[in-house]
Order: sequence, then C-alpha cells, then structure tokens
Amino acid sequence: MYDEHFRTGIEQICAILDDLGIPYHFTGGLAASFYGEPRFTQDVDLVIQLVADRPETETLLGRLSSRYYIDRQVIVEAIRQKGLFQILDQERVVKIDFHVGEKIPGELRRSSRQEIFPGLVVPLVAKEDAILSKLIWIQQGSGKSRRDVIQMLKGAEDLDWQYLRSLAAKLGLASELSDVEEALSAGLKPEDPRITG
Repeated sequence: MYDEHFRTGIEQICAILDDLGIPYHFTGGLAASFYGEPRFTQDVDLVIQLVADRPETETLLGRLSSRYYIDRQVIVEAIRQKGLFQILDQERVVKIDFHVGEKIPGELRRSSRQEIFPGLVVPLVAKEDAILSKLIWIQQGSGKSRRDVIQMLKGAEDLDWQYLRSLAAKLGLASELSDVEEALSAGLKPEDPRITG
C-alpha cells in the first residue's frame, strides 16, 4: 500500500514538528485508510496550529527550506489566512499539505496517537473529526470523500454518533451526513455512481 519513501517522509516531518513542539495531526487519506478501507495515497495531509511571526514558525520555515521545496511568501500568507500550503519532498517525491488552523473546532485536542504503519505511531485525527472533515470536502463536490466517509462509517460501533450529528449540524453538514447514512443503509457499494457522482 505504501513504500518506504512515503513512510520515511512521514517520519521526517514528524521529527521536525515534534522537536519544535508544534501542535498537529494527520488527516486526509491516511486517516481514511486507517479508519476505513486502506487505499493508495502518496499525499500527506496535516492539520497544524501555526501563528505568523512567532519564533517557532520562523524556525519551522528554516528547517523546511533546508529539506523541501517551499514558497516562503505563499506559506506566510497561508498561515496568516489560516489556509493551505504545500511543500514537496523532492528526494522522496512526497507532497505534504498543511491545513493551518482547525476546520473542526477542538479537533487537535481530540486526536490520539495511532500506529499507522508497523512501528510508526503518529498523532491522528479522531474518527468523528475525520468524517466531519470529509463531509466538508463532500460539500465542495468530492466524490472520493463520499466513498471515504461510507467506508469509515461501516462497522463503526465505537463511533460517537451524538457528537458527530451535533457538530455536523453546527457546521452546516447535516445534509451531507444524512446523504451518506442513507447510501450506507441502502447498501450502495463505494463505486456506485450514486455515491461517486
């Protein structure tokens, strides 16, 4: 499913962020694969807490520039706007997306350390928050995210449905959650065009 370059790329970025004490967790395809059905991805998505003009942010940019292809101006603006910036590990050809700030209120507090590969334990978004994050992408038209949510909802006996439905309503995602619940109840397969389309 993943090669050693991908794993090493994750270990490398974890080492930098952990050393600087910057709050972060993994989300996106890694979380969808961990909580749902494993699927191929070579992209890394992180939610990260950063503030422009702080010493740790400046140190982070310095460390990133020595190992990755970065656009410093774009990154600083993304941090100020609490947006998205990307870096590229040119040696391993791994793209890392940094989502600055929490899109799901309190998500960084609810993350937990999980073993995503044998012997590799990282901070991972909570399952409910991973689903909510994917619902945001569904709202923006992502068919892949719809498939991911259905897979994460399958066999989700440990899911906190009360929290999930409550926060989905607060975030304006109740309709998207209801739609994927209906698709799951109807027994639609992930490749069904009614899911992907």
